[in-house]
Amino acid sequence: MADTIRVGIIGAGWPGSAHAKGYQQAGGYKSVAVADLIPQRRKSLMGEFGLTAEYADWAELLADPKIDLVSVCLPTDLHVTACLAALRKGKHVICEMPPALNAAEAKRMESTAAKSGKMMLYAAQRRFGAAEQAAHQAIAKGYAGEIYHARASWTRTRGIPIGTGWFTDGSRSGGGALIDLGAHMLDLAWYLMGEPVPQSVFAVGHRKFQSLTPAEMKNDVEDSAFAIVRFEGGKSLELACSWAINQPPNQNGTACRIYGDQGAVEVYTPRGPILYRGFEPNGRAKEIQLKQPKSGGHMALMRHARDCMIRGAVPISGPAMGVGLMRMIDAMYKSAATGKSVSLL
Repeated sequence: MADTIRVGIIGAGWPGSAHAKGYQQAGGYKSVAVADLIPQRRKSLMGEFGLTAEYADWAELLADPKIDLVSVCLPTDLHVTACLAALRKGKHVICEMPPALNAAEAKRMESTAAKSGKMMLYAAQRRFGAAEQAAHQAIAKGYAGEIYHARASWTRTRGIPIGTGWFTDGSRSGGGALIDLGAHMLDLAWYLMGEPVPQSVFAVGHRKFQSLTPAEMKNDVEDSAFAIVRFEGGKSLELACSWAINQPPNQNGTACRIYGDQGAVEVYTPRGPILYRGFEPNGRAKEIQLKQPKSGGHMALMRHARDCMIRGAVPISGPAMGVGLMRMIDAMYKSAATGKSVSLL
């Protein structure tokens, strides 16, 4: 592979723009082509990042033998088709989150990536954020002791995504707030816990705010969901997510707390990630502000991708992660539908 990695971006919406910016910031990449059905979006991305080729059909982009890597930034139902095609064309792939509509699709992507010998990463931005990296490093060093529980949430008081309408169409999105927002927070907490093996899931979903979407727009998905996952060794994780819910204003946003037998880590605070250690009998503890790396978000993701492609680094958010995450999400939807706990063993 040449020193400069040539990139094609499939999907010129906000995620595609974020990927292009990440490549630009990371260095060592040259974004050269974009595929999108909407000419105005293609032109906008080309003008901002200096791309020289545009296509309405992403299959034409994949036919370019000079493109080394593609970013798949399409609606979720198109992830599997585009990723499989790219891998079979000999391209490395970075695919947006959530990985796929279900675990079966993620498994096909994992198998094809292995056969192709090409790198495949999911754009699990939460794993690459500066605060999240600092938290992961502290936990990996054992500063919180043995991790046994996590609490993660992403709750919007009002924030049902309208866009082009596919987010609320379950056949295209795979679900609502759970697969859209919950997938990111579930993945982050699972990652910080060390990716323990899930054993069972119990979940509930609610549809209370369909009236907030235009009458002509299909909306057959949940606007909030809540789940608990039991992992090997009795470890556990609480998940809460919502596009719309009546809640105190200060609960709007994200939270991720990791609990260990020697301490705890809170990822999101106004001061950045905090490690709590030295708990006294009355519950007081020493607060240690964790130092964050300079590289975070998409820039860190793209730097990691380059290390995987050129130096053979082990992918932080590779195909196996996609399968594991979607197995838990599939089980959550099954549990919510049946009202029963679902085994993952």
